[in-house]
Amino acid sequence: MTRPDPSVETQIATFAAEMQAALGDRLRCLVVHGSAAGDDWVAGRSDVNTALVLPAVTLDVLEAIAAVVARWRPRGFALPVVMDDEYLARAADTFPMELDDIRRQHRVLAGTDAFAGLTLEPAAIRRECEYEARGKLLRLRALFLETARVPEALEQLMVESLKTFLVVLRHLLRLRGVDAAHGYRAVLAAGERALGPLPTMRRLLDHRAGDRHLRAEALRAEFGAYLAEVERIVAAIDGVDA
Repeated sequence: MTRPDPSVETQIATFAAEMQAALGDRLRCLVVHGSAAGDDWVAGRSDVNTALVLPAVTLDVLEAIAAVVARWRPRGFALPVVMDDEYLARAADTFPMELDDIRRQHRVLAGTDAFAGLTLEPAAIRRECEYEARGKLLRLRALFLETARVPEALEQLMVESLKTFLVVLRHLLRLRGVDAAHGYRAVLAAGERALGPLPTMRRLLDHRAGDRHLRAEALRAEFGAYLAEVERIVAAIDGVDA
């Protein structure tokens, strides 16, 4: 388990101060979420993910923060999620997975916590979980057609897509009553207890963290095994009633 080092934390604090200066009392809530707020931080690979909540998101608001965002993008800060109160209240049935992940793993950088009290319906999470899983499976197959002849690209495809399917697995587990797992390694371990071994995903997670490299001559077989594990996750979602 790894967290951002002090230099990254200093950058996060500076980013928050600049956002506060740009928005003033229009800023209701600013949080950092995702790997920078948990135990999945990978130096040199992970982005800093933030979310802002304001009374209203107007063009003036977007213009006020555009320069701040532009300064921090080259330093590994993802584009922030910018929401107003009404959007946050009405998006719970549209993007419940994303909101649930923010609710469960975030740190407040400024203002009051707008995410702690969110109520998300299991049925909405179930719908989005299947939509994301099936859509990303189709995209994974399509991108294989584009990258199959380039070993480096095929390896990157597997490593970069892993996060998406671990997020899907995380929500599948929650729908099945397993709420303790959030970090990628904890999710994978809980997923293996529920679905059986997922060795290719485990190797890819080690590779993502820099602990292991995939053998070029074995990439085709690795992709086939990875695809089969993804398909098992998709099939498991079908068995969930919510």
